[in-house]
Amino acid sequence: MYKENKMNHAQKINDLYNVKTSNFVRLQERLEKAVAKAPQFRAQLEAVVDEFRRRNCNPPTERGWEKFSDIKLCNAINVSMDAILIDETMQREVNMRHILKILSYFSESMVMAIQVYEDPERPGKYIAWDGQHTSIALFIILTKVFGQRTAKAMIPVVVYSSHQKLEIRRNFILLNGDAKESLDFIDTYKQMVYGVKVDGSTDKEWTDTAQKNDYFAAAGLFATNSKFGDEDEPGAFTLFADTLMSKSLKTRKHPEVTRMFADYWAYLNEERPVRAKEARQLYEYFNLCYEKGITVDKDYLLEMVAFTKDYFGANFGEDGVFWDKVRMSYTRWYANANPDSYKEFGLKGFTTEMRTGIPFLIAQMKHSTDLKTPTYTPNNGYTVIKSDLWND
Repeated sequence: MYKENKMNHAQKINDLYNVKTSNFVRLQERLEKAVAKAPQFRAQLEAVVDEFRRRNCNPPTERGWEKFSDIKLCNAINVSMDAILIDETMQREVNMRHILKILSYFSESMVMAIQVYEDPERPGKYIAWDGQHTSIALFIILTKVFGQRTAKAMIPVVVYSSHQKLEIRRNFILLNGDAKESLDFIDTYKQMVYGVKVDGSTDKEWTDTAQKNDYFAAAGLFATNSKFGDEDEPGAFTLFADTLMSKSLKTRKHPEVTRMFADYWAYLNEERPVRAKEARQLYEYFNLCYEKGITVDKDYLLEMVAFTKDYFGANFGEDGVFWDKVRMSYTRWYANANPDSYKEFGLKGFTTEMRTGIPFLIAQMKHSTDLKTPTYTPNNGYTVIKSDLWND
């Protein structure tokens, strides 16, 4: 069904989820991986380290730190830095911008104890489940500013008795709020997928998210965020709001909607990222199909792909002719429905896909295909007439 080719970026990203156990790495390895993945930060990191040393370590600075232990961290249980392990399946991707920010605005009183738990299978080690960016920033100060070894450097940790990783994952999502670097949808998404793959979560929202990711992987798609720098890779999908994820149960879409979208993308067979407007338009259309009980199978999608390619090059992007056509149709309707307002203020309300794009797409599909389409009337009353459409 789906195209097979050499290992591409989407496959590499999705393969990260194909694990059954956690992967533990030391702080140094975690930092090295992050810099290797985003080498543009290497020079910036060295510059920030130099500035940190100039601002905090060289006389006549008020702090005058000469060694790592001169930094007065909060009073908690102290453990050696080399006893800290990061669970790569539990922590979000390292954000080098955030680490540079910590170093640039570093203050002793801002350093919070690292939240860890003890793994009975790794005696003497502490698994950091929150605070990896702080840990890595302290590691950089220790090794790059002072040139010291991790074995004798002590950092404060708060040891939690629970080693039930599902509970800790939930805590990670709940506790990362306004006081810390906030979680993006992608961070929550990754936690949910790993929670199912690694820890066997049966939480409905989590298993639904893992199912959506499986559909993506099969179609050559991968969920990402611009902070990772791979948003232009083929198959990149960055529009999480009301598609893969949602802050509201009311707007959360069933995994079957993602299946429809992923299959459509696979049959489209284009080596490019998914455009935001395209994702929103198609998700809303397929969600209507799901709600109305319309069967969207292989035959349906193959005909739909042929239709979108034939009429507007399957381009739902803002620069495509589809939206030019929709705008012409909406302008015609708005000018007739609101003549006084249009004359005085011009065109209003040409905004969301649901109010304009969906009604036009349904009308064009009814006119040009034999496919069953959902019935839908937008709340603004916009209607499409035959002369607005492309002729067969």
